[in-house]
Amino acid sequence: MNARSVYLAGLGWSSIFGLSFLVTKSALEAFSPLELLFLRFALATAALLALSLLGALRLRYRGKPRGILALTCLFQPLLYFLFETYGVKATASSTAGLILGAMPAAVAALSLPLLGERLSAPRAAGLALSVAGVGLVAFAGGAGGGADSPGGILLVVLALASAAFYNVLSRKASAWYSPAEITFAMMASGAAFFGALALAEDLLRPGPSLLARSSPAAWGAVAYLGILSSVLAFFLVNLTLSRLKAAQSALFGALVPLVSLAAGLLLRGEELGPAKLLGAAAILGGLWATNAPERGKAPLGEPIGELPR
Repeated sequence: MNARSVYLAGLGWSSIFGLSFLVTKSALEAFSPLELLFLRFALATAALLALSLLGALRLRYRGKPRGILALTCLFQPLLYFLFETYGVKATASSTAGLILGAMPAAVAALSLPLLGERLSAPRAAGLALSVAGVGLVAFAGGAGGGADSPGGILLVVLALASAAFYNVLSRKASAWYSPAEITFAMMASGAAFFGALALAEDLLRPGPSLLARSSPAAWGAVAYLGILSSVLAFFLVNLTLSRLKAAQSALFGALVPLVSLAAGLLLRGEELGPAKLLGAAAILGGLWATNAPERGKAPLGEPIGELPR
């Protein structure tokens, strides 16, 4: 796979995730957080199973180490989405997107001790520029409405930490598992875990049925989150993690707040001031600097291992 395809994959997943905060906020008007998480991952699992039965995906887990895959699934989707969904419910959608835009810095901090990955001085400078851009956008003010509770912000920060550990662990897991295998394990574990919690919630606090509380728009949001934001986006994430260093791949996460801001501008008529425009330029400049080819080196990070045949 050439560099352009890998970078397009990164742009793809960051765009899908950038829109997902608005979609999640909308879906939470009809479903509880646990119900929404179960529905999105159940739909994603069913879609991947269908693709596997049709021969479009090859899923082979026998003879491969399970521990690293289990840890990857623990941090993403279990912990991450538990924190993120409840956090988004208690904050403005753009606030969550802006906080999670700091993911590259968190991943870079973990990739050195856990993966032994080092960034050259120009790429480290690009990383710093991108993170500074995220900070500028954040301090310029959230684009969305609604109060941000301290508890909600704390949950989003915990989601950020979970995402950082996932990026590092998925990079390790890609030595044995294909992107499709990692993605399916994540979706299936999410469906089982959140399905059990949603069932317990329903038994303890019975109420109107899902059909009585939902609308076509709510189910459309579930379809977006289950197919695009789960199956397609995480496949693209795991693909970029298998070809780029963890810190390089995570830098595409800096585009998430830009997409969130653009969505607010175009869909909600929100204003985008000079400070946010300057921050957006810094994010894009840092993305280019961190992924630009260096003299005498390939533009892509070296894969950390060959997949077993």
